[in-house]
Order: sequence, then C-alpha cells, then structure tokens
Amino acid sequence: MTATLPYIRDRDGVFQYERRVPLAVRRDDRRFQERFGGRELFRRSLRTKDRAEALAAYQAVDREFESLVACPPPVLSLTLVARAAPKRTVTNDDLAAITDRYASVTSDPFENLHRRAGVCPASAEELERLQYELEVYGEQIGAAIRSRVSNPNAFATTPVDEADKLIAEQGYHAPPGSDERGAIIGAIRAGLEQGYKRVSALAQGAIGPTLPSPVASPKTLNVLTLREGVETYIKGKKLSVKGISEVQLALRQFEEVVGRKSIAAIVREDAFKFVTALGKLTVGGKSDGSIVRKLSHGSISKRIRMLGAVISYLRDRGEYVGENHLADVKLSAHLPAVDKVIMPDKRRLQTSELNEVFKHPWFSGCASASDVYSKGNYRLNDRRFWVPIVALFTGCRAAELGGLLVSEVRLDDLHPHIVIQPNRYRTIKNNKRRCVPILDALFDLGFREYVMSIRGRGHDRLFPDWTASKRKGSAESDDPAWSNASIIRAFNRQVIPTTLKHVLSPNARREVSFHSLRGAFKAMLVAGHNISLPIANDIVGHAQDELDARYIGALSIEETYPKVKSCFYKGLMLPTSPI
Repeated sequence: MTATLPYIRDRDGVFQYERRVPLAVRRDDRRFQERFGGRELFRRSLRTKDRAEALAAYQAVDREFESLVACPPPVLSLTLVARAAPKRTVTNDDLAAITDRYASVTSDPFENLHRRAGVCPASAEELERLQYELEVYGEQIGAAIRSRVSNPNAFATTPVDEADKLIAEQGYHAPPGSDERGAIIGAIRAGLEQGYKRVSALAQGAIGPTLPSPVASPKTLNVLTLREGVETYIKGKKLSVKGISEVQLALRQFEEVVGRKSIAAIVREDAFKFVTALGKLTVGGKSDGSIVRKLSHGSISKRIRMLGAVISYLRDRGEYVGENHLADVKLSAHLPAVDKVIMPDKRRLQTSELNEVFKHPWFSGCASASDVYSKGNYRLNDRRFWVPIVALFTGCRAAELGGLLVSEVRLDDLHPHIVIQPNRYRTIKNNKRRCVPILDALFDLGFREYVMSIRGRGHDRLFPDWTASKRKGSAESDDPAWSNASIIRAFNRQVIPTTLKHVLSPNARREVSFHSLRGAFKAMLVAGHNISLPIANDIVGHAQDELDARYIGALSIEETYPKVKSCFYKGLMLPTSPI
C-alpha cells in the first residue's frame, strides 16, 4: 500500500498517516503553531489493521492535511522590520548570509536530533522517521531544489518561489530578469543543497553533530542593515525628537547615495562617496537674506559621525561583529576647502555690535505694538525685548529660554538664579540640570518686575507669547522647535541685518545670529572678568574637560553666583528699562 499511498505506515499492525509539514509552512511561525502545534510530523492513526479500511480512512486524513497546508504565502523568519524605499542593495555578503541561513534551516533539525538520539529514545525514534521520509521523498525534494521555474504546488519550496518572498520581505533591489535576482535564487539553492548534504553526512556517520554556538556567527549577523541598526539605536538610546530627526536624515541621505546595505557590506569607499556627495549639496536661498551655499563641513561631519555612532553602539551590544567603516573619516581628504568669503566662521557678537543691535526699535522704542520695526516712542515689554537681553546675561540657548517655566526662576533665593532642567515643554542638551546666576544687570533692567508680572497673570512659562515652531529645521546646539520660532527668525533675519548691515557681508552666510549672544556672554565672563573656565562652562552648560570633571565636578550656585553676579560687558550701552 505504501507504494501507491506513500504517507501510510504500519505501526504495530495499525495503519497510520504520517506526513512531514512542508518547509514553506514551517517557516510561517503563526500558522505552523495554529495548525500543526509546532510539530513537523503530522500523524493520524487510521484506527484499523485492515488495508481496505485504511484506504478509505486515508482519503479523509489526506484531505485534512491538504486543507491545513493550503494557506497564503508564508512569512519567512528572516524578516526583521517593515521595509521602505530605497531598495536594499544586494551584496556578496548578503548572498553568503542567505546561503548560510538556508543551509542551517535545512540541517539544524536533523543535527539536533542526532545530538539527542544517543540519550533520548524519543529523539532517536523521531530521527528514524525523518530519515525514512527523506528516503521516500528525496527524489521529490531534489527535483524541487533543482527546479529553475516557479511551482507553488511543488512538494518542497523551490528556490525561485522562495526568492520572490525573500526579495519582497528583505526589500532587495532585484527586479525580474536581473543578475541580483538570479544570484539570490542561486544562494538559496546552494544553501538547501549544502543543508541536505550535511544531513546525509550525519546519517552516514561521515561527520558528527556539533554543539550549538552560544553566539551567532558573523554570517548570520550580516543581514542586519544600517536602517535596522538606526531603528535599534533610536530605541535603545531614547533620543530626543531632534536627535531622531537628525539621524534619520543622515540615514536617508546615505541610502540615496550608497543604497541600502547590510552593515557588514559597507566599505570605506562608501563613507568617502557619502562625504563627497554631501559636499556637493547646497542649502539656503529660501528666504530674504539667506545665501545659497555648500553644506558646511560641520554638518557633514556630524551626519557621518552619527551613523558611525550607530555602528559602534551595535558593536558594543554584540549585535554586529565587524569593522566600522563610518568612523574617523577625515573630511579634508575628500572635500574642497571652505570658501571663507561665502562661509565665514560663526563667531560671537562684539560689544560694539551689541550696542548697534540694542538701537533697534525692539529695544529703544518702536512706532506701535503692531509696527515694531519702525522707530518711535512705544516700548516693548514682551519676549522681543526680554529674550535677547536674558540670553545676553545668562548664555542660555534658545530652547532653554523658550520652554522656561516661571517656577524655574528663583528670584528670592539667597543666590538668585534660573534652573535649567528638562520640563514638559522641552528637554535640554545632555539632560544635565544646572543653575544659572541672575546677574545684577538683569535686575537693574527690571527683570524682577517682568517675572512678577508674568507670574501675577497666571502664566506657567516665562515667555508665554513665544510659541514653538512646527518646523523640523536645525540650529547649532538647540531644539529646532524653539530655535526656528518666529522670534528667533525675526531676530536673525530682521534685527541683525538691519543694525549690522555695515559690518556683515551681503553675499555671505551670516556669521552672527541669536546663538552668538551665548558666545558673547561666555567671553565676557572669561576674558572680561577672568572667571575660570570650569565656572563659565558650568554656567553656560558646556562640557568640562576630563580633568575638571574628575577633580571639580558640578559646581553649586553658592559657588558660582558670588563670582559672577556683578559681571558686565565693558563698554556696553543698554537701553533703558521698559518697566
């Protein structure tokens, strides 16, 4: 009977239906568990010793099995995450990983049973059954592996059909008729052939079973793409919104230049190609006064460093084993020198320039509450007056001021100060809390009265009329939601160009901006009043060098306030108080 009905087996005189679940179904974990309970051998007793009765029962069980295996195309377990354009580049490393994976999937179940057969009777029995099935179905399996055409109804999954699923799931760029598709089909076929050769060698005793390795081999890890690595990095590092936006931008630009690759397939030349491509990009020109210019070396360096940091993170976690070819790339070898005429270095505002800035109607008097760019006798007492003033005397970043709570301004403390810390409106750089002394100069201008007025009106933020922007742009060391807000854009595009037009070149990137107030403050402390760098760094939130961090550490407001409370800019002519 087994010649015409190959899935019947006589066990102790009782006929049974035994059939191995196809490979394609076993790889669909959910359906495999739901329909077969995760068991590779489907077995039903036909409950008879009579051949005629077994024949009748066979038909019903066979139909049951066929209905169980009939399902939509399975999802291959290689899938890690959903894919998105651009398509992933197929490399020799990917092909090697594909071959290795299919060889393992084919031989591992047999090797596991060979290991256990000598110590476990059940494993020995299961191994005997699997080997028996291979003897019976070996020719059909071999025909499926050697097939060069699609055949969804083949006894075993064909390399052609398996390749279609793999290409879709892994997002490979391997269109019909391409060498890439042909190479993937060949890699799958080679893996299956190697797997069954190992199964045969194990059965014949030509080789013995090995113990499973506790660490995945580098070949297995080669399938990890840079995109998947970035996703892991974002989740593991819990990046800010800005950090996520920046690393995703770097990834998107890298894939546009190099393609989507596994990390192990990235070579040093890819890093050079990426840097060179970024060096050709232009930015600016989208608003009045904005100069079309090349992407700065600083921006290029940051983008490749961020991707290099992703790979380093994965190496530290043991999720990638190999070289980090995106680390320590020297830009000077691949980019032309910066044209300083068009791209002057960013710098701090000088005191003479500050005096010009404070002649602007925002500070000296404007025409009316709506006409704030024309001179007049109307005095502003809102964010436009106070934000630049507070930045000048605290060195705070735009986001730190934009999201500052009234409760974080400690006017009545023995050492009046502002607490810079994460709150519900924004995070802060490095998430490091610090206390910034409130200088006498701010009190002299009426800062106490301004704070009390805002508090009395029930506002929770110190500058309630400053709203965060929805834009995703960037600014140096700042949160784009705040640094791209209307007040900062107006200061950079209106106040500075109007007051310093005789100083700044009209055909170059603006070398000073709102952020330059921060540099002016630190220079005033260090150069103007001989305040030590550790104290200045602590106040403005700059990282201390390793030696200072080790021996000095964080300073308290009791230590910083007395030293800086009376500091002032030599030669600075402030506007009169609007209070």
